[in-house]
Amino acid sequence: MIERTPRAQIVLGIWVLLSIYLVIGSWPIISSGSGWDPDDQLRLVQLRDFLNGQSWFDNRQYRMNPPDGAPMHWSRLIELPLAAITLLLTPMFGQTVAEIVASTAVPLLLFGTIIMLLARTAWHVGGERAAIAAAIITAMSVPLSVQLRPMRIDHHGWQIAMAVLALASLFYGHARMAGLVLGAALAIWLHISLEGAPMSAAFFLFLGWQWLTKPDESARLFWTIGAFALSSLVLFFGTQTQGLGASTYCDTVSPPHVLAILAAAAIMIPGLYIAPQSELARVLVMATAGGAAAAVLVLRAPECLNGPFSTLDPLVRDYWYVYVNEGMPIWHHDLPTIAFVMAAPIAGLVSCLVLTRKVDKTYRSKLWVVGFFSLYALVLSLFVSRTSSVAAAYAVVPVAALIVHIFGVYRQSGVQKHRIFYVAVMVFLMAPGSYAYVVLNVLPQLTSADDARSDAKLMSCESAQSVATLSDLPRGQFLVPLNMAPMVLVQTAHSVLASGHHRNQKAMHDHIEILRSRPDVAKQLIAARGINYVALCPDDGGLDYYARKHPKGLWGQIAKGHVPDWLEPLPAKGKGIRVWRVR
Repeated sequence: MIERTPRAQIVLGIWVLLSIYLVIGSWPIISSGSGWDPDDQLRLVQLRDFLNGQSWFDNRQYRMNPPDGAPMHWSRLIELPLAAITLLLTPMFGQTVAEIVASTAVPLLLFGTIIMLLARTAWHVGGERAAIAAAIITAMSVPLSVQLRPMRIDHHGWQIAMAVLALASLFYGHARMAGLVLGAALAIWLHISLEGAPMSAAFFLFLGWQWLTKPDESARLFWTIGAFALSSLVLFFGTQTQGLGASTYCDTVSPPHVLAILAAAAIMIPGLYIAPQSELARVLVMATAGGAAAAVLVLRAPECLNGPFSTLDPLVRDYWYVYVNEGMPIWHHDLPTIAFVMAAPIAGLVSCLVLTRKVDKTYRSKLWVVGFFSLYALVLSLFVSRTSSVAAAYAVVPVAALIVHIFGVYRQSGVQKHRIFYVAVMVFLMAPGSYAYVVLNVLPQLTSADDARSDAKLMSCESAQSVATLSDLPRGQFLVPLNMAPMVLVQTAHSVLASGHHRNQKAMHDHIEILRSRPDVAKQLIAARGINYVALCPDDGGLDYYARKHPKGLWGQIAKGHVPDWLEPLPAKGKGIRVWRVR
């Protein structure tokens, strides 16, 4: 509930203005009703299937890899608010408009919640002005707005929200409420994606240290573990029917993960209840709990020790996964992108270091808490760049506090050039990544005009309006670029072989083999898969890779104009989609 104070009203006003701005800026995507990227598009397809009667416990995508369907690792939990709004508005406006309203409202409401939580946390660290500054910085944060703008209905926004809620709970005064909120937030975060596991470990590490050094802090850890274990059980058993006999996956909470959580909780909860006074005893309790959880995972899921993609098909890894930049370490990106991603988290850490010398002991201890999680999130983002959004969110709090401090120095300064310098620093701190990105992009030879034109052509070719023209063809199964496949499902009634979603790796393997194999081999694979059409955008960079590496392969031959006779060319569709019917 929003507090009815001047600060809350200002924060609410900032969110309203931000929402209007984002709706206007996102209007082309909103009007297309399709989402920003393949994940948003496939989430919309999953939502439609759910509303049309597909079981809560069945998240397969049956129009992909027919007739078996493609197994998905996504949680239905994310679809609940989207489904509720869509069901509420469909009788009045029709399902298409209801979907658009839901896909616009849910990310913006989530953004508003994150703004309020970060403002509240900044208030604890730096007071009233810091709270307002935090709301403004959050609204200006490109890493956050990219994940929380209208039609961004993938799960990344929810991961950021749970991360921010977890941090905010550390500043709640009531130990029981703080623990319940933190435990539930971490459980939901892990249920949405196991990418939250390293940060969840950081929260338990922090609370464990608190209990070790301050025995009276046991209540917060007790309630956190209890809420985490209970919430994990509810989410696990409430979203699938096989219970502890379910298959083990390394990308989502599976039976081994549940058993590891229960093993640790079974040791920690009695240990916290007994509350040993000896530091050594507390260390032994925590070490035993951690060892028990690790042993369960090693024994029950050894294949997951190398990460969530350790079991990925080698061909799929080499031709697809290593080119998914958001899942790669930060050094796989170009210099402007690295600067854009890293600037805000680094600014947050610098702010913590500067302020610890300027504030009293009470605020200093709170800054160290935020600084610890900011540093931890920054280190994680070095290895998986898409987690940088959490680091950017955590950086908001110390940066807001530093801006307020600099503003105070600015007001007291009587030297004009000093005042100009202070203003420049405050403006830079509001959005450091954006400024760094712009500066680096104007340097020569860091960007290519040809690449930009090629990307623009590809976006036009794979746009909602372009792909929708495939509906003119009789219904069938398509072989299309992996990133284009979800748009085909959104805009048409056709089915596709595969998209860039790794649980469907057998179909992804065949997709890759078809494009790289000799035409006679590709024909056999296409026949075995029952594919009716091949549709491609020539400017797709992935196709260039196939043409270069496999010049005698199917696409390598088509690119040279040597189309096999078993592919019947059809008139181009949309904005440059080349289509062939399988004879």
